[in-house]
Amino acid sequence: MNDEAKRRTLESYQRAKEQGEPFFPYAVFRDAVVALLLLALLIGLAYFVGAPLEARADPSDSSYTPRPEWYFLFLFQLLKYFPGNLEVIGVFVLPTVVVVALFALPLLDRSPRRHFLSRPLVSATALAGTVGVLGLTALAMIEAPPPAAPTAGDPVAALYAANCAGCHGATVSVSAGANLHEIIAQGSHDGMPAWSGDLTTDQIDALAGFILSPAGSRLFHQNCGACHEAPELVAGDPLELKAVLDQGPAYAAHAGQDVPAWSEVLTPGERTALLNFLAAPDGQRLFATNCSPCHGQAVSFSGEEADLRDIIRRGGLHLAMPPWQTRLTPDEIEALANYVVDPQAAPAASDLFASHCATCHGQRVPAAEDVERARQAIAGGGAHETMPVWGDVLTAEQLDALTAYTLASARGAPVEVGRELFADNCAVCHGDFGEGGPNPTRPGDVIAPISSAEYLRTRDDATLRAIIAQGQPNFGMSPFGTAFGGPLDESDIDALLAFLRSWELQPPVELPPDVGVPSAAASGAEIFAEVCAQCHGARGEGGLGPSLRDPEFQARNTDADLFDTINLGHPATPMIGWGEILSAEQIRQLVTFVRGLGVSAATPSGAVPSFARDVLPLLQAECAVCHGALGGWDASTYASVVASGDNGPAVLPGEAEASLLVQKLRGTQAVGGIMPPSGPLAPSQIQVIVDWIDAGAPNN
Repeated sequence: MNDEAKRRTLESYQRAKEQGEPFFPYAVFRDAVVALLLLALLIGLAYFVGAPLEARADPSDSSYTPRPEWYFLFLFQLLKYFPGNLEVIGVFVLPTVVVVALFALPLLDRSPRRHFLSRPLVSATALAGTVGVLGLTALAMIEAPPPAAPTAGDPVAALYAANCAGCHGATVSVSAGANLHEIIAQGSHDGMPAWSGDLTTDQIDALAGFILSPAGSRLFHQNCGACHEAPELVAGDPLELKAVLDQGPAYAAHAGQDVPAWSEVLTPGERTALLNFLAAPDGQRLFATNCSPCHGQAVSFSGEEADLRDIIRRGGLHLAMPPWQTRLTPDEIEALANYVVDPQAAPAASDLFASHCATCHGQRVPAAEDVERARQAIAGGGAHETMPVWGDVLTAEQLDALTAYTLASARGAPVEVGRELFADNCAVCHGDFGEGGPNPTRPGDVIAPISSAEYLRTRDDATLRAIIAQGQPNFGMSPFGTAFGGPLDESDIDALLAFLRSWELQPPVELPPDVGVPSAAASGAEIFAEVCAQCHGARGEGGLGPSLRDPEFQARNTDADLFDTINLGHPATPMIGWGEILSAEQIRQLVTFVRGLGVSAATPSGAVPSFARDVLPLLQAECAVCHGALGGWDASTYASVVASGDNGPAVLPGEAEASLLVQKLRGTQAVGGIMPPSGPLAPSQIQVIVDWIDAGAPNN
């Protein structure tokens, strides 16, 4: 370019610069293009990379830590420096100052220069603001609190909510004197399950304590739950529990622990609530824990309730133990002494303890410090144990519950009363031990055992109570509840139920063991021996089940009845439905075999079998399906049985051993196999045919 061209270009540039460039459309177009490019970039990043946002707020997630998105973290961090009344500065004052400064910036910075180095004040301010935002964001991320760990609530309250609140709501109204532990464990009304199958004894105790003292459960969780679980301590010794509250940090087990003085931390009302939770005012549990080691199952007392309450409250009395040195040998006393000190080390003496000591001490072995002291106490007897002053130990609610239960047990322990009621009202049909047997109200029927583990396990208290009260008229059992015209009131039925439940520890009756599945090729006799003989006897003579040889049984049941009973079972007995185990053909073989038992039983010993009554039904059942009127030997009539067949006659009157029919049934013929092909007849069935032939094969 020559000098002239350069001059013209410079003059044109200077004129354009002096005139300037219109904002619209030139500047607007450039800004729009840049904005669109930035928008496209943001859309692309959002689509391909995704927005780096925080997790969605979830009110149901206790571990969620709420905080703003990353681009607001600097403001979130800034607000931490203005707590309480200073919040207005961070929330309102500072943002207002920044916004006003931005609006005033064109007035504050009037320099025509654009380079940031030529504008030190504005550039330094912008740089400081940027560094501040980035720094606050970094601090917010560094100081972010960890996810909040869920705090454990009251576990016993959770146990109640999971198992009880659905029906009972927030609270349960418990009548005075109710045995709450037993009610929870065994159920008490229609629809309430027996929770003993799902909850441990300690969990049931904890539930009882929560129901009777929910405030105590809350206090336990707040003050003791950090170290202890409620099931560890519920139903504990009230003497020990009271000592814990009285001694606080001085209690031996709390030595070195940061335990407060409970008498100063808790009010008397709170201490009572806590004791009622740990040792629920449930009479039976209190008696079993605190009284049965000395008094056994019940206390002999004939006075008024107020007198009994006063005796328990004052305590100080003692129970004399006989001197066992006059009744036991030195070796037996030595064994008992070792057992008392350490039952695990001397298990052989447990029977000795049960025979001589359990009457008073129950299942709880009294503690002894050493063998020598135990030996002296056992040998010399006497008033070796003083009754505690329970009025200073138990709460008023616990004392009332214990008094009510003790008085009730003194007037007759439920199990003992139930035993007498069972003997008077039930044993005549169910047997002395609930073993069942022939039904006196329905000839030929059998009453199933009611004292087996299976029976007691599969029937809850509500079901047993309903059976006793309402009876089972279809099975000949009349109602026993007064509401249904019977002789027993509610307390009698409860006592009878308690007696039935006492069998659960050691059921008097054990049902036969499970049996295997017979092979498909097994004969009727083999199937009977494997699945039926355990109850009905090896020869069908009866046992746990009825006799199948009884003529009355045979006459009352048709083949269809027998098939249905084997197939579906008997609802009033332990007999199961074999239809899911045996095939229809196997059941038909069993029916035929059972019919054969009746045939052999119908003929008196020494009498000539009847062809019409004994032989023909047997041959028709076992042989006619193949040997009919279509050819060959025919089992349908007397003449065809004796004379028909390709190798007939099949029967030689008076010569059973030489008769082809007997040879086929016994498998002694040289040609061919045994008949029937499915398996041999029972020896008793073959003997009927042999006796009939030896008697001359009469057509009788």
